[in-house]
Amino acid sequence: MTSIFFIGHNGERVVDSMTTLKQIEEVKKLECTMEHEGERIRWDMLDDPTEPRSLFQAIVADRRLRVDQNTLMADRPPIAVVTAVAGKAVRMEFYEGHDALRLTHDLRTKELQGKPVPRWLTSDPQAYNPYRFLQSIGFPVPDELIEAKDNEQKTT
Repeated sequence: MTSIFFIGHNGERVVDSMTTLKQIEEVKKLECTMEHEGERIRWDMLDDPTEPRSLFQAIVADRRLRVDQNTLMADRPPIAVVTAVAGKAVRMEFYEGHDALRLTHDLRTKELQGKPVPRWLTSDPQAYNPYRFLQSIGFPVPDELIEAKDNEQKTT
């Protein structure tokens, strides 16, 4: 049986930092079977409270500002999606980005590496095209730039 776990998101929207911390604890109950460049991943590599740039801690810090303190932020909210099979984490997708969420890390078990598997997010429905915005307020932006940015966001 396959299960999906979210970090910093509930499948529909971002969640607060306390919910995010609970999600991390739930995920860490799974056996981590993912590898990167031949090295087995451990949960403390993804969630190191002493390292604010570890992936899970980066999400927690974002939620403290974005949700708990209601801070307007320019970047899109980072999200991690963990796929589990039979109590084992077999994949972790990490999405982040400025104008649109992009898959920046795709950690997998050795058996899944190099195989085509669907992404949780193929394009960000809340993507922001800054060129389109500038054009809307009267700044002369060539249509080619707007179209190129739209196409870039559709393919990430």
